[in-house]
Amino acid sequence: MNHTLDAEKLMKKIRIVFVEPEIEGNLGSLARAMKNFGLNELFLVNPKIEIGNTARAFAMHASEILDQAVKTNSLDEVLENVNLTVGTTAITAKRGVNIKRNAIEVKDFAENLVTNYKIAILLGRESSGLTNSEIKMCDFVLTIPTSTNYPTMNLSHAAAIIFYEIFKTVRQGKKPQMSGATKKEKEILIDYFKKMLKEAEIPSHKNSMALRSFRNIIGRSFMSSREATILMGAFRRVFGAMKRIQTKMFDN
Repeated sequence: MNHTLDAEKLMKKIRIVFVEPEIEGNLGSLARAMKNFGLNELFLVNPKIEIGNTARAFAMHASEILDQAVKTNSLDEVLENVNLTVGTTAITAKRGVNIKRNAIEVKDFAENLVTNYKIAILLGRESSGLTNSEIKMCDFVLTIPTSTNYPTMNLSHAAAIIFYEIFKTVRQGKKPQMSGATKKEKEILIDYFKKMLKEAEIPSHKNSMALRSFRNIIGRSFMSSREATILMGAFRRVFGAMKRIQTKMFDN
């Protein structure tokens, strides 16, 4: 088996999304890192700069990635046909209550890739990263362990480490995971969970945290399509039983 070809095929399923890029040099360096590791799909959300000579100089022989980059004002549009959305952050949860920014290390993510997933990796602004509302759109976030003396990395450097860890792992040619759950299947599960929270009359602030926790679990689990189907069946049976109980109580 040619593991290099397999790795390149999987890497082409990964979409890199740069939210509001501000520095041409970083944009060019990002394109160069993408080409180094077999990535070619770049989306720029509401860019604050044009792709000029500086970006091309930093990109070196990866200018075609800049030429083919898709510019858009809508992050929702970019993520529409994606199975798994992964954020990146240097600001991780310092307390357990900050579940939005509970992060996993890149190595753990790379070792659990599902081969049929379309994956989007979100990179935030150089000055401020991803907002909390953008983090909410992610299934989970990645972080890179760094010195506490200076934890924030240059965006293109951090991206290169992420790309390397993914490429290194998939190039080893380990056995692919089974078919992953689709975005639609995961959303159905999340809708069932929302209904369950509503039926349980959970207070709104706890409702939000519970829903975020469930999304995190679904995202980090890399569940198979078969597992999603089993869970959907279980939820249907639970709601069916609840309905029968409610009907019986009403009749009495």
